[in-house]
Amino acid sequence: MEKLFEIQQMDHSLGDITFTWSDIGGYYRVYKDDRQVYEGTAPKFTDGELDSSHPFQYTVERVEEGRVQNVIVIQTSALTEVQKDEHPLQRLVITTIAASSQIALSWEWIKDVEKFDIYRNGQYLETITDNRFIDRQTDSSESVVYSVSATRPLIDSNQKMNVSKSIASKVYEVIMPPDPDNKPTEEVYTFSVRVKQRDRLLKPVADRERISEVKQWKFRYTTFLKEDIIKNPNLFSPIPYFTGDDRDFNPEGKSFRTRVDIEGKFIGGDSALQFTKATGPSIGLNYLKRYKRHDHASVDGIEIERLEGSSTEVHFAINHDVGNPLTASPPIHYEVKAHLDQQGNLDLVGYHNDAPHHEIYLAFDDEDWRSVHRTESEGLAYLSGVLGDNYWRYMTCN
Repeated sequence: MEKLFEIQQMDHSLGDITFTWSDIGGYYRVYKDDRQVYEGTAPKFTDGELDSSHPFQYTVERVEEGRVQNVIVIQTSALTEVQKDEHPLQRLVITTIAASSQIALSWEWIKDVEKFDIYRNGQYLETITDNRFIDRQTDSSESVVYSVSATRPLIDSNQKMNVSKSIASKVYEVIMPPDPDNKPTEEVYTFSVRVKQRDRLLKPVADRERISEVKQWKFRYTTFLKEDIIKNPNLFSPIPYFTGDDRDFNPEGKSFRTRVDIEGKFIGGDSALQFTKATGPSIGLNYLKRYKRHDHASVDGIEIERLEGSSTEVHFAINHDVGNPLTASPPIHYEVKAHLDQQGNLDLVGYHNDAPHHEIYLAFDDEDWRSVHRTESEGLAYLSGVLGDNYWRYMTCN
């Protein structure tokens, strides 16, 4: 039986990372982000020089008779202390290991989460009670996106954004009471990792083709109502119904509640960025579901900020609070922080209320839109955030 060249154990501490691999002969080289950091016959490496600002990548090569016989790629990040009121997935250690025989994922435990749903390319695979998953079924010539999703009762949360409710939200709890048939109050956590084709990823460092640098990119975040007509949950409003957007997920959907488009270019050692903000019309209907009046919400509640970064990378943040201009209601709220670079590496993190539908897409150069995050509405009563929020993160392993 052929011996498999795989990672055997990986340990994170606040000061270092140690991992071991199967010792199947020859000697080994370890690279960190393409810089050699180890060579020897011992199947073990410890890294005590960790940067907690971004994920990083190790490449482990097995050399025999002067040639690289096997390669493993590990993407991970430094273990850090949890910061008060920080996004719960912002610094969560998520490790992706790619070998010729498997793709393995492992992650830090999320407090009070008991099980995780695993998806591959959007298709449900299984529910597990461990914080690791191994896939031996994926073709090495295909890129693959893994998503791990979990829920936690809201009462178990100690995040500021969930327990510090505004006076307005308390009012909306009264005028827009939750449906008792809906799901219990809970937070949703989902992180996704897009893994590059392994027949391209698992190349010896010396033989790797230079990655084609990204010249331009675009990002789109849209919120919309799937229904054609939707009942107003505010029982005291003079407008009992609204028109919806009457569509499903679609990056080119014409109708929406709000949309943010951000585009950027990496040109001549600089990274330009421009953005647009838009709101769709809010159309109110009477009790006979006939037109009553309409208006557009202001885009002033959408704040976009470019954060500091080098000329080969872009950091930006979005803070979105847009309400219904026709009636008293909590705003559609979401926040995003994004990092992307000229090599096509992505790390996006955000959260939003569970209403309405949310869809996020990104594209590099001339490629088609890539789905980053999509969630369906749980009902307009969830706009208050009182019933729990949806936390997400999207990363690449290139």
